[in-house]
Amino acid sequence: MKRIFILFVLLTVATFAQVTVTFRVDLGAQVFRGLFNPSTDSVVVRGSFQADAGDPGGNWQGKFFTLTDGDGDTVYTVNATIPSSFAGTNYEFKFVKLPDGWEGTPNRTFTLAASGTQVLPKYWFNDDSSYVVVQQVTNTINFTADLTSIYGTGIGYFDPATDSIQVMGLDWDGLGTIISGNRKMLEDPFQPKKFKTSMTIRGPLGDSTKWKFKTFPDARFTNTGWETGSDRWFKYVADGQTVTLDPIVPRIFPILGNLTQDVNVKFQVSMNQNPVNAHNGLPINPATVQWVGLKGGSAPIGNWGGNWVASDTTTGVMKYLNDAGIDGDLVAGDKIFTDTVVFWVGIGAGAIEFKYAAVYPGADTVNGGTVPLDNEGGFGENHILILREPGPIVLFNNFGDFTTSVRELPGNGLVPSEFTLGQNYPNPFNPSTRLNYAVAKDGLVTLKVYNVMGEEVATLVNSVKPVGNYTIEWNASQLTSGIYFYTLTADNVSLTKKMILMK
Repeated sequence: MKRIFILFVLLTVATFAQVTVTFRVDLGAQVFRGLFNPSTDSVVVRGSFQADAGDPGGNWQGKFFTLTDGDGDTVYTVNATIPSSFAGTNYEFKFVKLPDGWEGTPNRTFTLAASGTQVLPKYWFNDDSSYVVVQQVTNTINFTADLTSIYGTGIGYFDPATDSIQVMGLDWDGLGTIISGNRKMLEDPFQPKKFKTSMTIRGPLGDSTKWKFKTFPDARFTNTGWETGSDRWFKYVADGQTVTLDPIVPRIFPILGNLTQDVNVKFQVSMNQNPVNAHNGLPINPATVQWVGLKGGSAPIGNWGGNWVASDTTTGVMKYLNDAGIDGDLVAGDKIFTDTVVFWVGIGAGAIEFKYAAVYPGADTVNGGTVPLDNEGGFGENHILILREPGPIVLFNNFGDFTTSVRELPGNGLVPSEFTLGQNYPNPFNPSTRLNYAVAKDGLVTLKVYNVMGEEVATLVNSVKPVGNYTIEWNASQLTSGIYFYTLTADNVSLTKKMILMK
């Protein structure tokens, strides 16, 4: 009986044992430059640890963990107690100046210790430790959004009768202050389909602030109206200057309604173009890649669920791409990984963001083991699938290259007698165009795009193709206006044509 009681006590202690985690952030530089007032402002820590630490508001929200500065040294501190049963768990966090002044740094990480007190390193808010007075300047920015490619009425268009577009940001992460202006953009009566506004902001000379376009209402656009891709940046110039930005074609996509038939989408990604791990910037040896994962913003590819770990494939939130010559993979061992995904009836059509995950020995330990397989690109860097009927749709991407998206359309069924490369249409184009080519002999085909300096900017095709006629639909929304050349190479044949991207 005594032994049973001792065992019960030990189990009870183990069950209720907790680890005290101490978070510390130095706001001295923020105070020095007037970006944080200790008498009126507050700072909290938010992250993936909050629910395990008992925060009723859940992860990444609320102000349950507010930091305080008891001795007035501008180093703010708070403790969080987490049950030791979570020992070994990798957590992410950031410091936030209330109400919504998030750090602009990548997520900070820690791994929960087994017991006792765990004091994390002292961080500078936003990694800002400079006690240098920076000249504050005021700039006025003139924005123009060119909505020509999506302007229209009803579903699938930006309809000025029901929709609006705004400039968001410019004051995110404490990098700027809005002085005046209207976020909502108005259509220019002299330039139909182009929307304009002006905003005046204040910030540190030589520094930058980030922003994006957003359309409303959320339900009529993919990504709830936000632009896809990375944030845009504005760099402050001399005080009092007005900067007129060139017209921009926003990376915004109206929802096209729901599919009325199943559409097969073939995803292919090449690991042969000097891939790197986005977490640490180190090269990935293609020979060591075992398989590639896929997930994105639609139910058939996981709806961005899971934790970017290998086990996500067992819960249905990550697809498994193979290089074994099966399930649509054309050539075993060529380091082009493939899977065909069925987007079923009722799925929302339109633009869908997605990303690949490279799996190789040690990949699961990078980034402290926190979302380790989210290793193709940073936040907001995603590929784009334009899901339309009818199928099938064939995509080809290079790992880590987010500059373009490609859709391959069915050919006309005729058997060509020679390799040909047609002129793209339309030309000039903005931002999408179609390129026709014919393959007269089974074999490896490449179709690449170059700028006027001869630098490769996109690979549209890089795979073995059977004899046939093909059409590529290319979206170059993330490239700048200019002249480009596209080259088809196959069976010792090389054909080149010129095209113009005009935004």
